[in-house]
Formats: sequence, structure tokens, C-alpha cells
Amino acid sequence: MNGTEADGGAPGGGDRRPAGTAGPDLRGFFTPRRVALIGASESSGWTGLVLAGADRSPGLEEMILVNPRRATVHGRPAIPSLAALDRPADLAFVMVGPDRVAGAVRDALAAGTRDLVVLSAGLGEAGAEGGTRQRHLAELCAAGGARLLGPNVSGFVNPAGGVTLFGLPVPADLPAGRVGVVMQSGGLATHVLGLARSWGIGLSLLATTGNEAVLTATDVLDHLVDDEGTGVVAVFLESVRDPAAFRAVALRAAGRGKPIVALHAGTSTLGRAAALSHTGALVGDHALTAAALEDLGVVLVRSMEELVATAALLAHHPRGLGGRRLAVVAASGGACELIADAAEPLGFTLPPFSGELAGALAAALPPFADVRNPLDVTGYVVKAADLPFTATELVDRHGAGDHDALILQSVVLPAGPGPDEEAVRARFRRLAGAVRGATVPVVLQTGAVFALSPFALELVMDNDLVVLPGIAAGMAALDRAARYAEILPRALRDRSPAAVPAWAGRGDVAELLARCGVPVPPERRVRTAGEAARAAAELGFPVVLKVVSDDVPHKSDVGGVVLGLAGPAAVSEAFSAMMAEVSARLPGAALDGALVAPMRPPGVELLVSVVNDPRWGLLLTVGSGGVLAELLDDVVVRPLPVAETEIPGMLAGLRVARLLGGYRGSAPADLPAVTAAIVGVQRLAGALGPDLRAVEINPLWVRGEQVEALDVLLDWAH
Repeated sequence: MNGTEADGGAPGGGDRRPAGTAGPDLRGFFTPRRVALIGASESSGWTGLVLAGADRSPGLEEMILVNPRRATVHGRPAIPSLAALDRPADLAFVMVGPDRVAGAVRDALAAGTRDLVVLSAGLGEAGAEGGTRQRHLAELCAAGGARLLGPNVSGFVNPAGGVTLFGLPVPADLPAGRVGVVMQSGGLATHVLGLARSWGIGLSLLATTGNEAVLTATDVLDHLVDDEGTGVVAVFLESVRDPAAFRAVALRAAGRGKPIVALHAGTSTLGRAAALSHTGALVGDHALTAAALEDLGVVLVRSMEELVATAALLAHHPRGLGGRRLAVVAASGGACELIADAAEPLGFTLPPFSGELAGALAAALPPFADVRNPLDVTGYVVKAADLPFTATELVDRHGAGDHDALILQSVVLPAGPGPDEEAVRARFRRLAGAVRGATVPVVLQTGAVFALSPFALELVMDNDLVVLPGIAAGMAALDRAARYAEILPRALRDRSPAAVPAWAGRGDVAELLARCGVPVPPERRVRTAGEAARAAAELGFPVVLKVVSDDVPHKSDVGGVVLGLAGPAAVSEAFSAMMAEVSARLPGAALDGALVAPMRPPGVELLVSVVNDPRWGLLLTVGSGGVLAELLDDVVVRPLPVAETEIPGMLAGLRVARLLGGYRGSAPADLPAVTAAIVGVQRLAGALGPDLRAVEINPLWVRGEQVEALDVLLDWAH
């Protein structure tokens, strides 16, 4: 702490966002000068941790300790309440029991403080009583015009603004930089801080949001999108409480070219609820949210290490990787093999070096080096320390256009200065120049995850280099950077809804399918065995019978589908038996006759559906269909609208794509016809309007040039 005022917006509750933006202006919130610590106590470990961070905060002018029973805490003066102050504190940091939080907030508001951080737990996450307390807290803040972070948070760390107010250990000398972090978990935030310190990754701000009684993760994300000192935002999400607000912020970030990297918890199948259709069983809550986030340009990761490493990489290269062709320069043959092994499953390639590049490298490398990609410059690098830098310059100069990124795993990261300190510094300056001048991203990568030495950290940070920790996390970060470049155009697309045919809910669903451009087979609705036999004779044998009932979503599971009926008698008998069996298995189901349709020969079966998710809106699912749909679990999800040009890519991402391409003598599918049918399902969803819950075609039958919707399930609240 010192007496120098930090730059930034005016503290307190009166901040306003710059024109043209949304959400609260949090510049003053995260740069307070006078902070009151309510509940300061020598018996609380939190007090010592908060004070330790505050003591290393050059942006703070004064920490005011509040304790109604003691005149000093940890040898520092304390006041009984904020009423004793002659002017308001900019921010109150509250650390009292859950039953006293509301009183502490009320006192802060009465003293003129409008910004609060509530570390206290035992509110919204602690049952009905805690929920009531948290709602009361939110009401107090709304009435008093206050902004509150928490409850149940650790606080925030603002290296760029020189303010640390955090109830958990914070590494000393945490570097400032361009990575902003928003965490819905305070405990995990300490790991982010540790990783950033260990790998030399500079942070602009880390904030935990906890129960989000007032300020949310989206509010902090919104602040960081507008913060000029932040180049990328890393987010740990347990839930998205306001999808519409998050969508607006994420699209604004995409438009500004500011990447958002998200680790979304809850990927297990344990959270999947029972659903009406195959789609509900296949596409759980996490899959829907993941699809929606990617559609907004948010790149998803799978671990804390990936989160931090990917954010660090995108902070240096905010447009991501332009492709998946890698050049690798390593100092070990084993490292070359491990990198190649990790690259292939992620879709990366290691193209051979051109003749020109190979010749230039051969002239610079020892004669025993094997000049190929990945390039092993051998242990000779210990003797010729400039070799990695020379190789970098040569690969970029002679291999321009052949690679999308260059990995350096041949740079020795020193344990300490040593007698050749100046030479080492000069080499890193040369490396930094080569990296800045390169035509593609150049990243340093270690062979394993370890903390860099203080001297290595100094070299990395002084020269603005990015070090990816270990092969697994490093390759994952490169994969995610490539993915960001792949999904960003989708986020920036025109989202205007397409024109759809009107439908008032009358008439046959098959008719509407056809009007929307989804081919359907000829079929007849029948209600008696005799009608079924006559319809089958008109359509031609063999035929299939399918029960009609809104109460029977999975017809084949209850005997509601009979295949391969070859004559009128067989059809008549099958109709009676099918209706009896379905009624016996589902006594309460209302049966509305059956459909008779021509039996189609074997083909590729797809599932195509649109569900109306209450948070993310209309979502298109395409996957493997038929009775094995849930077993195969082979789907791709996209929020609507989906451009017609995107659909072939969705199909290519399925395991069933090999069958569509023609397999063991079968005719390849007419992909434009399949695409047109999927576009038609989108039109159908639009025609059904906001009352649509779900429309599912399973299967969409594909056989060469033939494409037909053989069965449709409609859940519509009209």
C-alpha cells in the first residue's frame, strides 16, 4: 500500500459504462484505494491472508480494520464500525458469519460504501435458510444501489491495478499481463495463480464470483472484454445463469477479436435427465451448453492446465492458428516422437520440409543430424546454444507458407544466471526478435510440467515469450488455438432467422415436412385392420406399420413398429397384434391408429432434430440414427441458424461419415440432398414457432441419391 492514487474510474456505486456498452462499470470496483475489512480478527486465518495481499498492493492507500470488540488486530488499529469513518471506504471486504452478513452490508451502505466483496459462506449454497439470507442480501444491494461480489468468494487479484484482496494464498511477484481470469470457484483460483506464477503468464485481473447474488461471472467478463489491458479471458464456469447476457458479451468479444477460453464443469453423464426423445438422452446439459458456447466463439478446454496454457497462447496470438500444420524443432529424438504422437490424434500434421529448407538446415546442423520434421537438433545444442534460434529463423525464412505454427522444444531454460549470463540474455533477445518477426506463431514448449526458475521466468517475461508447459498441455493449447480460429467465423455470421412457411397447426406433419423441403415416403394413416390392409395394397408390398401416439416416443421399444409385411393378411393381423401389444405395455397411452408406409431397403440412418432449449434457444442435432442412436452416442450439435455451408462439416464430424461416403460397395450418399433435408428440418422448426419443444427425425434414411424422413417425433405446445 502507498499514498499514490491509482488510475481508473471513480470508485463507488456511481460508475457508468462507456457509451455503447452494457453492464456495470467495474473499473472503480477493482481499483479501490480505501478498503474496509469487516470482521478482521486474529483468530481468522483469512484476515492474515487478506492483509498479506494488501501489503503487496501499491494501488491501495489504506486498509481499515473493523472489529467491534478489539482496538487492534495483528498490531494494527481497528475501529468498531464504519460509522467511525469521516469519509466512506471505497470497498468493504466482509468476513463475518452468515447470520451477520446482512447487518455488515447494511452498515456499509449506511456509511456510504457501495462496493462490497463478501467472502462469507453459508448463504445461497447452504439450503433454504441460506437461500433466504442471500435473497435478502440481494434486495439490500438493489435498494442501496450497491455492487456486491459474492458471497462465498475468495476475492480478486488485480496485478495490473496493483490491488490484491484475496482470502487465500497469492504468490509473491505475480506478473501483470494480458490474461484476464473469471472463476466461479474460489478454491480453484489459487491453482490458476500458481500456474501463472510458475510459467511466467501475466494476469490483468483474476476475480472469483461465488454465489453471484449481485455481480455475476458475465458482469466481470463484460468488464474484461472492454478492458484495453486484457487480451484474452479465461473463464471457469459451473453454470451460465443468464444465457442471454452471456451471449451478448461473448459475441461482443468475438467481434473485437478478444478470445474467451472456458473450462465448463459438469461433463459427466450423471447430470443427464430423462427426456422425451433420443435427442434428450444423447445430448445432455453439458453438450448443449458446450455447443452454444462454441457457437459464440468461446473455445472450450478440458483441464485447468489447458485453460491457463491456452489463454497464454491466445494472449500472444489472439487470432489463433491459421491451420494445423506444425513444424517442430526439438533437442531430443524422444521428444520428437512424443510430440508427433500427441499431434496426430488432435488433427495436426507435420509436413515434410521442402528441399530448400532441408538444404538450409543441413548446412547449419551437425552432419549427424537427421533433417526432417520433427527436427531433432540433437544434444549438440548444449555446445552450440544458438542452434535452436538459427533453426527457427531458417524454418520461418525457407518454410514460409508450409506451416501454421513452429514448436521449439530445444531452448534451454536455465536454472540460474551462471557465468555466461550476458550471453544467455543476448540469445533470448535474439530468440525474441525471431519470434516477433516470424510469419507464424512460434511457441516454446517444455518436455514436462515444471516451474520455471526465477532466472528463466525473468528471461521469458522480459522478452514476452510464451512457454507451453509439457507436451500434453502444450499440444492441447495449440489444438484449442486452432479450434478458436475455426469457430470464430461462425460466431461472426449473420444470425438473422431464415424465412419459413407459415403453419397454423392444422394438417399432416408429413405435409409440412414436404413443404419445408424434407423428403418423406408415401404413407397412409389407418385406424382399423381393414384400412391397413387396403392401404398396404395401394402402396405396394412390403410395408411397415408404425403406431401413432403422442405417448409413445420410442415405438420399437414397445412393439409399435412391424417391418417387412408382405401381404394383406399379414398386414391385417399385424395391425391388430401391434395395437394390442402397445396397449398392454403402455396401458395409459392414447393410440391414434397407425401409419402404413413402403418398406425401405437398408441404408444409412441419421438422426436430425431441433430442440428448443429454455436457455440457449433452438439447437440442431445431427448424428447416427436408428435404434442404435443412443448406443452409438455419435452426434454434433449447433445452435440455429446453421448455414447450409456448415452442414457438410457437421456430417464429416460423425463416425457414420464413412458410411455416407460409400462403404464396401455401397453407393456414396448424395450429400447435397442430405444437406437440403437438414436445412428443411431447420425450416420446419421455424414454422412451428416458439411453441416448439422438439422435432426429431429418426431415422433420416439415406441410400445413394435417395433421402427420406422415415419417422418424425413432434413435441409442440400449440
